[in-house]
Amino acid sequence: MNEGFYKNIVECCALNQDFKMWPNGDLTVVGERGINLSGGQKQRIQLARAVYSDADVYILDDPFSAVDAHTGTHLFTKCILQELSEKTVIYATHQLEFLEAADYVLIREEEEEAHTGRLKWSVYSTFVTCAFRGLLLPVILVCHVLFQVLQMASNYWIAWAVGKENTVTRGNMIWIFALLSGASSVFLLGRAVFLSVITIETSQHLFVGMITSVFRAPMAFFDSTPSSRILTRKWFQSSTDQSTVHTDITFRLGGLVFALIQLVCTIILMCLVAWQLSLLFLVVVAISFWYMYYITTARELARMVATQKAPILHHFSESTVGATTIRCFNQQNRFLTKAMNEIDDFSRVAFHNNATMEWLSVRINFLFNLAFLVVLIVLVNQPKSAIEPTLAGVAASYGLNVTVLQAWVIWNLCNVENKMISVERILQFTGIESEAPLVIEASRQNSEWPTEGQIEFQNVQVQYQPEGPMVLKGITCTFSKKEKIGVVGRTGSGKSTMIQALFRVVELSGGRILIDEQGISKIGLQDLRSSLGIIPQDPTLFQGSLRNNLDPLQQHSDQEILEVVKKCRLGNLVRQDQMLLDAPVSEDGENWSVGQRQLICLARVLLKKRKIRVLDKATASIDTGTDNAIQETIRKETSECTVITVAHRIPTVMDSDMVLVLDEGRIVEYNSPARLMKDNSSSFSKLVAEFLRRSSRRKNNGSS
Repeated sequence: MNEGFYKNIVECCALNQDFKMWPNGDLTVVGERGINLSGGQKQRIQLARAVYSDADVYILDDPFSAVDAHTGTHLFTKCILQELSEKTVIYATHQLEFLEAADYVLIREEEEEAHTGRLKWSVYSTFVTCAFRGLLLPVILVCHVLFQVLQMASNYWIAWAVGKENTVTRGNMIWIFALLSGASSVFLLGRAVFLSVITIETSQHLFVGMITSVFRAPMAFFDSTPSSRILTRKWFQSSTDQSTVHTDITFRLGGLVFALIQLVCTIILMCLVAWQLSLLFLVVVAISFWYMYYITTARELARMVATQKAPILHHFSESTVGATTIRCFNQQNRFLTKAMNEIDDFSRVAFHNNATMEWLSVRINFLFNLAFLVVLIVLVNQPKSAIEPTLAGVAASYGLNVTVLQAWVIWNLCNVENKMISVERILQFTGIESEAPLVIEASRQNSEWPTEGQIEFQNVQVQYQPEGPMVLKGITCTFSKKEKIGVVGRTGSGKSTMIQALFRVVELSGGRILIDEQGISKIGLQDLRSSLGIIPQDPTLFQGSLRNNLDPLQQHSDQEILEVVKKCRLGNLVRQDQMLLDAPVSEDGENWSVGQRQLICLARVLLKKRKIRVLDKATASIDTGTDNAIQETIRKETSECTVITVAHRIPTVMDSDMVLVLDEGRIVEYNSPARLMKDNSSSFSKLVAEFLRRSSRRKNNGSS
């Protein structure tokens, strides 16, 4: 690494302060897809990565939309004008003040359509008691024991009755045999039915528990857990773990218990026929237990197979998302090589896992074939006076079955623990710490709450991880009802965290937040979040139609939706599509631009009439003209509401009643824009001065 060049890039991209704030500096883990970073930090890190590549041509897509005025000017001056002064740079932007230094300006008014260690017993106990608290297990065991006893009794009866023709008639022999066989079949049917019921109930219980636990997990869980690891646990119907639980474990565990019962009954029968065989079985059982050392190796290999699968999914997911960036930097070979290495690591472990199973199977089969040979030698050498030939035949037939049963018991005993690892992994996800309750009946508010819209922050402190730094450091302020509050500050100052705390996306480490004098910590998350409206920094759309995205719960008429669409300047876009409100929206809204997605989110918020509305950098990717029109719409439609606007563009918050300036998680200033402007030393006035200076330069260049 070129350390001098690296430090220069860090300075150019204004990352010095961020590195100082982070506990491990530039070695701090940013999380999957930068989830632990603010929008501005993500943007500047991406810009730094691009500049460090030292390419000849740079294409920058709106690189200043998520940063404040000071930082935007620094990036443009230090990075674009100085560091990249000898490079070809193409940048798209809605901030017109950055166009003055461009050699050429291309204006696009309309876009053409493009074709483009050992398992704990708690794991076993939890699994077997998932269905009906384990009440059916004794019933199943009794059914199997009776089935096995009656089946062996029918065979023993035939063998014994054949030699007693003088005392047992043929009719009685057949009638009793049929009765015993029929009764055993009834218990076999009962065992199969009850086992199937338990299997379905257990798999549903585990699946629903895992899904519910993941969906109700706090954001800290998703910050620290890669999505690939979650997918390997809950890959829905094609998930290896879930499929194993659905179709394998219950029958394999049941089969193990059934085989053990059958094996014990068979050994007892054979020992009754020829007691000498008991010594042989003691030796075989001792050797079988000696083979159990295989379990330790097989168990760890089974865990490693699942562990090695996650990096493949993780790498594939990130490569797919970043395919454009990978191709721009011509790094296809490096990512392909890494993918091949990950697959090789997985295949290597999977091969050894399968090889150990084959190793066990060969040795078990050899052991029990040898044991069966000894059984035959003992039976053949017994005198006729010591054992009846018919009973010897029964013992020999069961001896042939014993070899299969013993092999099945040992192999299954080893394999069940490997399979139970799937349950262990699922239970790890069912034990995730959950968010607060969705509904708290004792604190439920009426459907019109909040009626006033007053918000109080009292010594609010927030940190994302217990060992991490404090992000909000004692925020105390009041947002009065019907006020328009602008929140500004440098990227990473805590603006978005403040909004997340209001919605309880992150829980407070200290202090409290009150809405209409009601502490939000005592209100269920569903009631709280449904009573507030927000346009997030990253607009979220779902696959379907425009109507479904604007009104997902189908609570409004088409006329109401169309009125909101027109107010948000989406009318022209919708009229261009013959399907009107049925205009298609692809996954993540990829067939709409970022600006259009934010307009749709704005329409969605206006459609839900809430007393408190939050705009988290909602117009960052919209051109200045549309931004002004949107702000006018917001002023008209929210005159009776409390509106919190988080923004980097100064004009966006100039019409606010109050402006809150944050820096490093603390309140620097909180007053009306007019009063803050009177103090030339205030942080807000410096931001305004910087913006006006850039705007005046642009106007002067335009007039000349």
